[in-house]
Amino acid sequence: MLAMTDMSAYEMAGVGPGDRTHSGPIDAPLPDRARRMSEGPRRWRFRVLWGLVVGMTLLGAPAPTLAHAELLLASPEPGTGLAQAPAAVVIKFSEPLNIGLSRVAVLDASGADVGQGPTLEVAGDPRAMRRPLGLLPTGQYTVAWTSVSALDGHTLRGTYSFAVGTGADAGTTIADSPLDSEGPLGLVGRFTALVALGSWLASGLLRRPSRKAGLIPAKTAQIARLAPAIAFVGTAVSIISTTLVATGSLAAIGAVLASPSGEARLVVLAATALGVLLGARIPPLAIVLAGVAIFAEAASGHAASSVLPPIAVASFAIHLAAVGVWVYAITASPFAAPDLRRALGTFSPYAVGAAVLTAATGVVNAVLELTEPADLVQTAYGLVLVAKSVAFVAMASFGFVHFVWRRRPATSEPTLRGPVRAEAGAALIALMLATLLVGFPNPPRDAEVSAASLTTIDPVLAELGAHDALSIADASGPFIVGLTVLPPQPGPAEIRVQVLGVDAGDGLRTARFTAGSGDASATATLGESCGLGCFAGTTTFGKGGDWRLAVSIDSNRGPISIEAYVPLPAPDGSKELTQVLASEEALKTAVLTEKLQGSGDGPTIVSTYRFQAPDRAEITVNDATQILAGLDQFRRTGMGPWVKSAFPAPGFSWPTGYYRDFWAGAAAVRILGTDTVDGVPSTIIGFVRPDIPAWFRIWVGKSDGLLRRADMRAEGHIMNQTYGQLNAPITVQTPP
Repeated sequence: MLAMTDMSAYEMAGVGPGDRTHSGPIDAPLPDRARRMSEGPRRWRFRVLWGLVVGMTLLGAPAPTLAHAELLLASPEPGTGLAQAPAAVVIKFSEPLNIGLSRVAVLDASGADVGQGPTLEVAGDPRAMRRPLGLLPTGQYTVAWTSVSALDGHTLRGTYSFAVGTGADAGTTIADSPLDSEGPLGLVGRFTALVALGSWLASGLLRRPSRKAGLIPAKTAQIARLAPAIAFVGTAVSIISTTLVATGSLAAIGAVLASPSGEARLVVLAATALGVLLGARIPPLAIVLAGVAIFAEAASGHAASSVLPPIAVASFAIHLAAVGVWVYAITASPFAAPDLRRALGTFSPYAVGAAVLTAATGVVNAVLELTEPADLVQTAYGLVLVAKSVAFVAMASFGFVHFVWRRRPATSEPTLRGPVRAEAGAALIALMLATLLVGFPNPPRDAEVSAASLTTIDPVLAELGAHDALSIADASGPFIVGLTVLPPQPGPAEIRVQVLGVDAGDGLRTARFTAGSGDASATATLGESCGLGCFAGTTTFGKGGDWRLAVSIDSNRGPISIEAYVPLPAPDGSKELTQVLASEEALKTAVLTEKLQGSGDGPTIVSTYRFQAPDRAEITVNDATQILAGLDQFRRTGMGPWVKSAFPAPGFSWPTGYYRDFWAGAAAVRILGTDTVDGVPSTIIGFVRPDIPAWFRIWVGKSDGLLRRADMRAEGHIMNQTYGQLNAPITVQTPP
């Protein structure tokens, strides 16, 4: 009787049992004391469970050192030392590029951009971009690239190095974290938009259950009214941040919105704007607009670049909608419900259904986004996905806790709020991790493609190492024309012609091949296309002997033609090339004069190289001088001061390794004939490096096997070299 009177007094005063204070053990009525004692262990177990969940989530967060390779391929490859500079840098990514925002810079040692013209798209490959280069002197170059995905708007940055005539630093950097991709404002905008869109849709779908749950109408109406406005602002902020991260200027916002990702986000803006204007007045329309906005938000992200975009977009949209319903059910209850137990009882079926749908679509999304199970632990995207899954498991765990506690009459409302708040906290973490997923690029699906796919090399040229072939080339105006004969002997043969420096608008056509040797002739109409600028056909060489080979092609930039004289059969020159390498690497000193042109009728750059074994060279180009000495390099212009800098490890070396790097990967090595150079009888050896691609002819002294002359033909690089003062008394001095 005393206990009942005491309880009624507290209730009449408006104080709940959980708010009572006690001066001693006899101050609390026995039933209340028993309830408090029983709730103590539950609270302790709840705190332990929450600590474990937070720890698991933090352990599942991605390590910054585990960034994955969104950049699939690059030509030249990172860390490559080339014999001659390439005509262009070509980079391929895992998603189609917004070419209006993506760019490539090629920087020399002084930081100057040596690229020619703007960054260009690669014909036939929307995932690749190229930057043409001029004639580059010996040295190391840094490629700094920025890629903007046309599908999800991600901005990524990276750098790597290649070198011309020297070794290159193999280090690469890729900035692909969410902060690098979206920027701080972008992440805040994305998070705000995700929360608001889910709340907006859920407030419409759960209007009737909200009334049944006893939620305060003014507060639920406030959610429905503010959510589209918040989503609009968040989306607008993320678009602005994307533009600034990609280009540093809002002037490029048109290019951002012109991409598929930008168009989808425009739909989000339109739907949320209509929601602000009309949605609150017409509840069914608000549901439709919220659904459209969520679908568009899904289409603006990773789903658009998955293996099955339509299914992925639908799955992502359902996933976001289910999360919105789940979060609304657990956050609206303590926010707008006078009776928490009643609200939780009403919303539980919807929360459970949304949780099941969230889990199911989460599995579908993971299957569509990841290439293999190992991606879950080997990529940053996968690790964030694991952490997000842990957070959702935490939500379900705390939901189960308050479901059980709610069914116990002895559980007070303040105690019941604990797991509800914990479930809401886990939901907040899950949404934050979902925002990070938006910023992380998903793992690439085709990293197995070869570097040869970045160039316009026809299949035969790319595999010449396994063919009996002769391949030669020469310049014709702005083009380099490579001619391959398989096999190079009398009888039936396949003819391949590869034209480098071709753009889609050049309109190459009517490719013809003719050959003659005395009274014998051979012709071929090269009607079979093997790619951009690539033509193929067959012919028959009727006899052995010295043959004149000629190719002619019509184009919108004028006629293209080359000719060459070769023996058929053309003897294999692999043994002779090996002997040349051994002879060159025994040299002590040499002087090389090099003439470079960017095209057959372009200006000529003359360079002089003075070599001294084992690790020194002095290079003079016009009034600029560079001295290489092991790990040091010195530069000056005219009579200005010398500037010293470090040369990439393992340092400069000559002649050891120099010519092996220069001619690495030589294929179709053939003896083309004999000649006399500076009074020295010489053998002419021809071969091709398919990886550049570049064609070489070298004149080698018959008596000593030393190089006397060398020619190279590559896109934008017509090189002619002459050697002299072999083993002469030459000293290369480093500056004091």
